[in-house]
Amino acid sequence: MLSLRQLQVFLAVIETGSTIRAAEAVSLSQSAASNALSELESRLGERLFDRVGKRLVLNASGRALQPRARALLVQARDAEALFRDGGNQLKVGASTTIGNYLLPRLLGEARGELPCERVEIANTDDIAERMLRFELDLGLIEGRALHPDLVMTPWRQDEMVIVAAPSFKGQSLAHLPWIMREPGSGTRSVVEQELFGTLEGVQPILELGSSEAIHNAVRAGLGVSCLSRHVVQQSLQSGELQVLAPEHSIRRQLYLLRHRQRPDTAAVARFLACCPPES
Repeated sequence: MLSLRQLQVFLAVIETGSTIRAAEAVSLSQSAASNALSELESRLGERLFDRVGKRLVLNASGRALQPRARALLVQARDAEALFRDGGNQLKVGASTTIGNYLLPRLLGEARGELPCERVEIANTDDIAERMLRFELDLGLIEGRALHPDLVMTPWRQDEMVIVAAPSFKGQSLAHLPWIMREPGSGTRSVVEQELFGTLEGVQPILELGSSEAIHNAVRAGLGVSCLSRHVVQQSLQSGELQVLAPEHSIRRQLYLLRHRQRPDTAAVARFLACCPPES
C-alpha cells in the first residue's frame, strides 16, 4: 500500500530535483528518502522520474501521479486539522476587487467569529494556480478559471462602470487615454471581452497592477478606466469622478472556486454560511 511519506518524498523530489535536497525538505536522511521513492516506484511498477545526470526529471508517469499525490496529502492535513483545531483553519484566495473591497464588508456585516484565518489577494490567474497547487482552500474570483480540476460556482454579481475625472466629459470613449489592469486580471479580461469589442481603436496608455492604483490614476486625471462600482463608489459620491456612458456598464459574475478533488470541509461550510452566494 502507498504511504503518505512516500508521496511526500515524491512531491519533494519534484520541487528540488534530487533525493538529497528532498530529504532535507521533509526532514529525512538521504537514504530514507531514496528508499521511500524506490518503494513507491516499485509499488506502482513504474519509474516516475528520468535520471538525467544527477538530476531526477519528472516523466509522464510522474506527471500523472502528481495531482493525485497532492490531493491525498491535502486531505490528510484536512483530517488532522479537524481534531487539532476544530477545522477552523481556512485559507481563502480572493482576486483584488473582491479581496480589497467586497469581502471585508461582508465579513464585517457577519458580526461574528471570522470564518477564515487568512485571505490571500492576487489576480484571478494567480488564485487559480494556487488552488491547483492546493495552497488555498477556496477561491473568490472575478474572471474565469478554465481548468478541468477547478470548479466555478456563481457567487455574487458586480457592476463595472466607465469612470473619469469631470474634465473628460463629452469626449469619445474610443479616443480617450485608457488605463488598464495587467493581463491575467479578471477585471482586464471582462473589459476586453465585454467592452472593447464595441469600441474600435482603443489603445491603453498605462497598465497598473491593482484596481486601487488605477482608481488613483483616474482621480489624478491621467485617463479613464472601467472599474467595479465597489472600488469607485466614494469618489462618485464626492464628485471626484463621474460615470461616462452608463449604457456601457457591465454586469459581471463573480465566482467561488473549488478544487474538484478536495471535498468541502466544515470550515468551508462556515465561510459560505457567513458569505453566501446571492440567491
